[in-house]
Amino acid sequence: MTSLPLEFDDDTGGRPRKKLLLLAGTLLLCFFLGTGVGLVFLAKFGSFPSLESIQEYRPSISSKIYDRYNKVVGEIYLEKRTLVPYRQIPTHIVNAFVAAEDANFFQHKGVDLTAIARAAVKDLVGGSFAQGGSTITQQTVKNLFLTHEKSIRRKLKELILAYRMERKMSKEEILYLYLNQIFLGEGVYGVEAAARTYFGKGVGELGVAEGALLAGLPKAPNRYSPRTHPDLAKGRQRYVLRRMVEAGFLTQADADQAYAARIVLAPPSTFRSKAAYFLEQVRMYLTEKYGTESLYREGLRIYTTIDSRLQEVAHDALIEGIRITEERNKYDELQGAFVALDPSTGAVLAMVGGTDFAQSQFNRALQARRQPGSAFKPFVYAAALSTGKTVVSMTDDSPIEFDRNEEEIWKPKNYDGTFLGPIPLIEALAKSRNLATIRLLNDVGVGSVLQTVKALGIESPIERNLSIALGSSGVTLLEMCTAYATFANGGLRPTPFFLREVRDSRGNVLERTMPANEQAISPDTAYLMVRMMQEVVSSGTGRSARGLGHYLAGKTGTTNENTDAWFIGYSPDLVAGVWVGFDTPRSLGDRESAAGVALPIWIRFMGRILFLFPNRDFPVPPGITFARVDPGTGTALPPGSSEGVLLPFRVGTVPPTTPVGRRIGPSHPSPDELL
Repeated sequence: MTSLPLEFDDDTGGRPRKKLLLLAGTLLLCFFLGTGVGLVFLAKFGSFPSLESIQEYRPSISSKIYDRYNKVVGEIYLEKRTLVPYRQIPTHIVNAFVAAEDANFFQHKGVDLTAIARAAVKDLVGGSFAQGGSTITQQTVKNLFLTHEKSIRRKLKELILAYRMERKMSKEEILYLYLNQIFLGEGVYGVEAAARTYFGKGVGELGVAEGALLAGLPKAPNRYSPRTHPDLAKGRQRYVLRRMVEAGFLTQADADQAYAARIVLAPPSTFRSKAAYFLEQVRMYLTEKYGTESLYREGLRIYTTIDSRLQEVAHDALIEGIRITEERNKYDELQGAFVALDPSTGAVLAMVGGTDFAQSQFNRALQARRQPGSAFKPFVYAAALSTGKTVVSMTDDSPIEFDRNEEEIWKPKNYDGTFLGPIPLIEALAKSRNLATIRLLNDVGVGSVLQTVKALGIESPIERNLSIALGSSGVTLLEMCTAYATFANGGLRPTPFFLREVRDSRGNVLERTMPANEQAISPDTAYLMVRMMQEVVSSGTGRSARGLGHYLAGKTGTTNENTDAWFIGYSPDLVAGVWVGFDTPRSLGDRESAAGVALPIWIRFMGRILFLFPNRDFPVPPGITFARVDPGTGTALPPGSSEGVLLPFRVGTVPPTTPVGRRIGPSHPSPDELL
């Protein structure tokens, strides 16, 4: 039997496909008819936002914070955005976004029907409602006026508004809105902010490769982030470059070259965390004065006093020093603070309020009142000099006791438990002798010292008793730095400030700070105090810093039971202060003192930044003369003598001359120690 070949009806296999296509066509027709009816009905009776407001386009703009060199060091924002005019955006950047998001942008009237049809077929076949087919105009409308909900009604509104927008605005105006409004990841909106965030430069400086990388972000900014997903970002960049070639914006050779180009991302800035306490102080002040709306939305330009170089060094020096102390003593949650300011103006150049702003926003440089210990002693000596005493006037470093009440006797002692007996003021301060300072305070009078303290800028309440000679009353680090700045500034007390100027987004000056100084002590007293505190560094408790420069002055401060460690020091051009301690006061350790805890931090800071400042001595005021004296007896030496030490005096206060042949002073200190 001969078998017959099997035959198939051509219509049998193709019938399901034809039916499917017929069904799809019918549904698509119904979709367009329904959409058309919906558009007509919604356009006639729906409620729409006015497009007139676009002419006054004022999006939320970040307020920028500048350092003393007018470099941007921080931003305050709800949306991190910097407006950039359309003419400043390179053509290849515009083309990259157009190619990636809406290749027919320059041809359509706001709505791309072909793209909508293609998206609708995918929606019908897939059984879901997608957002495909949106033009750049539609995206702009959605970002400015509508929510991001996925609904037919919102989509129809988007189509109508896009059409209306195209009738009112040019393509360039629409692109200006789009490229400044679009979200591009990492909290940034608009191409200018994105360019600076990802590449560390303005959009006008970007090349084709960088522009294509940015243009790949709108689809899914987090997924295609070049920081977190570099491979996906690279793939998206290739897609954008291919679309630019297809649209005629690039040749294939240029696209290949751009794809092969090495892109260097700007490292995430660590400055914000290192300057967090300073920036927060500025933010709080501006919020209180100008309100949240102005600060977060209106693009203020905030020019501060912060020196970004000094700030980073101050932060690192403090953290390193605290870590070393913690490791040495096997403890942690140790805290510290740092302030640096310009003594001639009061400009705060650096401020660190703690070890970790994320953990604690309490600013220990401004808000913490801690006992300054021996760092308070210079105020006692300044008061004594103001009453006519000289740097070699004698005080007694011998045991002393006071009746506090009928049942209690106060017996202060020196840190090392020894006594030096009669001692000149310059040595008493250099070696931080407690008993000598208490006797001096008792001699000068508490009231006189309190007047001096207030004149120097200490506003915290100070107890009215002899224990203040040992720094028993709490003060802030900024207050202490201000007082020491008065010595450095020839007796003129500067008023600390953080802001130089504030401008609005149009450049109008809202406020400007003019440095304000007030004569607190005489120039003569200030200079004598400088010389006495230079002795602290050259031969006293701060001598580990003497290698930094002979002109530096300062004072250590350690409190009872070693709970607080201070060092505040200065040059003619810079005052810097350090405090270290626990938030809940407890001992730093039996062997820990300011010389081993706070001073190393100060040395680390000054050693890294002193080259930025002039290497110069403090200017000598007209009322000062110099004489060579016997440091042990406080008497002047005969003219031409090479013994003793050369010290400053007010004109008319040089002590009497030592008789010829008399031995030079007691054993403390030797001329070599003082020199």
